[in-house]
Amino acid sequence: MVRGAILVSPDWSAPKKADLLVRAGKIAEIGGKLSSKGKVLDAFDLFLGPGFIDLHVHGGGAGFFGPDPESSRKAILHHLRHGTTGIVASLMPAPLEELRASLGTLANLESPVLLGAALEGPFLSPARAGALPREFFLSPDVETLHSLVFGFEKFIRIVALAPELPGGFSLLSEILRLGVIVALGHTDADYSTARKAVEAGASLFLHLFNAMRPFHHREPGAAGAGLDSDAFVELIVDGYHLHPAAVRLTLRAKSLDRICLVTDAVLGEGPEPARFPDGTLAGSHLTMNRAIQNFMAFTGSSLPEALRPATLNPAQVLGLAHRKGTLAPGKDADLILFDQDWKIHGAIVGGEILWLSDPGRYR
Repeated sequence: MVRGAILVSPDWSAPKKADLLVRAGKIAEIGGKLSSKGKVLDAFDLFLGPGFIDLHVHGGGAGFFGPDPESSRKAILHHLRHGTTGIVASLMPAPLEELRASLGTLANLESPVLLGAALEGPFLSPARAGALPREFFLSPDVETLHSLVFGFEKFIRIVALAPELPGGFSLLSEILRLGVIVALGHTDADYSTARKAVEAGASLFLHLFNAMRPFHHREPGAAGAGLDSDAFVELIVDGYHLHPAAVRLTLRAKSLDRICLVTDAVLGEGPEPARFPDGTLAGSHLTMNRAIQNFMAFTGSSLPEALRPATLNPAQVLGLAHRKGTLAPGKDADLILFDQDWKIHGAIVGGEILWLSDPGRYR
């Protein structure tokens, strides 16, 4: 039982004070002054909402997702303490055997926070490599895909692709046949090609505007196709990867129900993003609670509105909205406690308290 919290859900118009009862890992009941024979988590003066889902994260704090299980666990714990209860671990291009070793490590972690893995490559455009190591980029090839994902087909949730490359559309079809989400990213595709990729089944644009052909008024590029389609788009709202006006313009073009906040976080933490020595952005040190805080500041969104791109929308991308992303009886009890300054005070996953800043609240 969570008692005395101010409940907030992205599908509600406003927060409300109520108790929330958890049973067998699910939200069992929401209402005023519920009774329970079990232990009670005192959440007086705190908000309670659905946990964040990060579709694009490479690491964070002292951890990085890869072949080292302890480093991956550190990254999960770092983001859990900042409110993320669902992670899709993103892997950068690397030799195929190294990528398979990383997939094996992640698949065997058995963490309730880990929802699967994303492959940010290797089927990407060298012209839009950004911070990724282009020496490991490969041409789209169905046999190469099979050798990479064999045995992990159910664990891999997202594969990034540059559709303009030779063989790109054949690979897109095969990724979809495997039941995996196709994301367009690190692509030099023009508007027409990117739109055709969406029509063929691509449903997500990786970190919109970053590492893709930019918008031009005579050639809207992949960025324009992201804005002018029904696909979901990722935004890195750290104040460095995107100007606040770009965030506002995206909101006006896409509306709240097609935006997903992501961190694209890498090893390390702090307000500044990661950079190469020449100043090129190399990932963020963002956390999801700060991303939402920035989104509210940049757009003027209300608390329930700002939650949606970090909870319900990514759950919809993953096909998990029937279980995650909102507060309702029958949904997974993936919950976070936070204050008005977006400091996270507790994280619950599947009804289990995995982190609590003040253990004395649970008695």
